[in-house]
Amino acid sequence: MTLRQSLAAIRRHRPELRATEFNILLATYLLAAFNAGFWTRLTTIFKNDPLHVLLFAVAIWALTVFTLTLVSVPRIHRPAAAVIVLLAAASAWYQDQLGILFDKIMIQNVMNTTVDESRHLVTGAYVRHMVLTGVIPVLLLFVPKIRYPKVCHIVWQLPLTALTGFALTFGLLFVDLKANAAAIREHRDLMGSYQPGATIAAIYHYARMEMRSQNQIVTSLGTDAAKGPRLAESKKPVLMVVFAGETARAQNFALNGYGRDTTPELAKLDVVNFTHATSCGTSTAVSLPCMFSNLPRSGYSNEAFMATENLLDVLGHAGVTPLWWDNNTGDQYIARRTGAHRIDSTLDPAACEMGECTDQAFLKVIDDTLKDITGDTVLVLHMIGSHGPSYYLRYPPEFAKFTPDCRTADLVQCSPEEVVNAYDNSILFTDHILASSIERLKAQDKAVTGLIFLSDHGESLGEGGLYLHAAPWFMAPETQTRVPFLFWLSDEFQDVMDLDVACLRKKADRPVSQDNLFHSVLGLMDITTAARDPALDLSADCRPASSTTAEIPGPAKI
Repeated sequence: MTLRQSLAAIRRHRPELRATEFNILLATYLLAAFNAGFWTRLTTIFKNDPLHVLLFAVAIWALTVFTLTLVSVPRIHRPAAAVIVLLAAASAWYQDQLGILFDKIMIQNVMNTTVDESRHLVTGAYVRHMVLTGVIPVLLLFVPKIRYPKVCHIVWQLPLTALTGFALTFGLLFVDLKANAAAIREHRDLMGSYQPGATIAAIYHYARMEMRSQNQIVTSLGTDAAKGPRLAESKKPVLMVVFAGETARAQNFALNGYGRDTTPELAKLDVVNFTHATSCGTSTAVSLPCMFSNLPRSGYSNEAFMATENLLDVLGHAGVTPLWWDNNTGDQYIARRTGAHRIDSTLDPAACEMGECTDQAFLKVIDDTLKDITGDTVLVLHMIGSHGPSYYLRYPPEFAKFTPDCRTADLVQCSPEEVVNAYDNSILFTDHILASSIERLKAQDKAVTGLIFLSDHGESLGEGGLYLHAAPWFMAPETQTRVPFLFWLSDEFQDVMDLDVACLRKKADRPVSQDNLFHSVLGLMDITTAARDPALDLSADCRPASSTTAEIPGPAKI
């Protein structure tokens, strides 16, 4: 028998399924293969009530059939089903292994990630999982023949089938609507762990968010900004260095009382450390834009951020040069009007010997800025910091103080102690970079200098089965929302700006947040503008009353 005859024989003997039968089988596979977290949560919520679990499960199964029915059109059906299987397989891996739930913010993180960042998440175990549960089943989708109704019947049968699945879902939920509604409302992680529904919904909401954010007319902010008398009368340029940290959590900062000495160099310096600082979000895509905007966490949204200018724009209006240097996933549109620079190996080859550049390269940026500075400047340095899962790449070998450290991106292959050791080493290196930057600023005499460090969000290191970050805010642990936040102000800066650092220290143990950054940078730099809210400026009441600049009334808090 020839090859052509063999293929013809295989095609003749392919099983045949109706489109509805195909969807029923696929829905059953999706719920069985990719919903371990969903089943665990469901049985926990309705423990000792197996009938309720069964009814809820059948309702979700019907919802999955309904979802597949929406794409049950010839030529579209199988490719769309293949995409759904692969999405569910990928989401289930990160959900089951790292405790990550997919919402629109997580999709935003995925879309904003870099090649270097994403390749650390593609481990050998992930590839095996995708091949066995994703790729092979997708290939099997193309084996059976699928029988569709005639075109004249599709127009009524497809909506009817979809309506039946939809009605079955809600009919079963209505059997005990009060309990089911309470479970969905009070345990948002339940439906957040349902695959493929959670990921499909996340993609939809992300697409809506992006469409609303694009092509917006940007509202001006702080066009009245001007240098106050202290800044204007300074005999030297004023340089404020703002380190936007990455994934540093407050709990592992020795300055905050952590049992390990992860900040030995900063401990020797005269810094003001705020011990109870919280983030705006749990991911870079949310927290970074939020902390540079005038929007508080309660009023922040991607659409609102994209529709108005931010701190860098206000600095520019005041005649202060904003500079952005990035060693991470980009400026998240913060510097889209003022421009941004990216760290690469040409800047400091030694800092990039391991393939990815460490934050050591920022010391060269500070040196170059000081060498060429002629005007007042705010230099923002967006760090790679403690970005996971490859914590071991964030510090050179000589900073591996805590050992054994996890030397792989597949964190579940390491012991909890190894994961924490690697993470703590990354904090130790951040301490070194910050302290080295401060020493450089202290040693020069070309500018009046200050430094701010504020991390964008924290990190889970396996506590409660969670790893990394970007948990939805409603379920985010404190390890992802408490962040280190500190000031260092040179003696000259304190004199020129007439600042009472003892006053700032009195606030060190009070609750603060990323809401304070926008207003505090303007306050520390002595920039007058109605965009600055004195209530959120940590330095507002830390100048002698006799020398306080007349305040321009601040806006009501959004």
